Amino acid sequence: MAVSSLEVSIATEVSGPVLVLAGETDVTSIPRLDETLAAQISGQAVQLTIDAANLRYADSASMRTLVMAAMKVRNRAGSVTLLDPQPPVARMLDLLCVDEMFSIRRRAAGETHPDTSADGG
Repeated sequence: MAVSSLEVSIATEVSGPVLVLAGETDVTSIPRLDETLAAQISGQAVQLTIDAANLRYADSASMRTLVMAAMKVRNRAGSVTLLDPQPPVARMLDLLCVDEMFSIRRRAAGETHPDTSADGG
């Protein structure tokens, strides 16, 4: 079985949890991604940010997992922000016509990445 190259960490910011994804996510990383998202959503987060700045690739199965999480948050009148998606990830969102499920935001000049040093991610 292939080993996933997805790295996951969690940071906490004033607006809510930030799920930091790095590497590549595909069908082999779905259980980990789903478990991490479920833990954040079950914590009653109504604003979830997914930092995708270092996520190089996400396949359609990964996108489905992200969309399902976004739907759960939206059903509670919340929102999911996708921060700095790389061009291949943004393209996949567009091709699957699911980009509207997320608030897509670019990091402002000088804005730092969330501090995940306290997490074992």
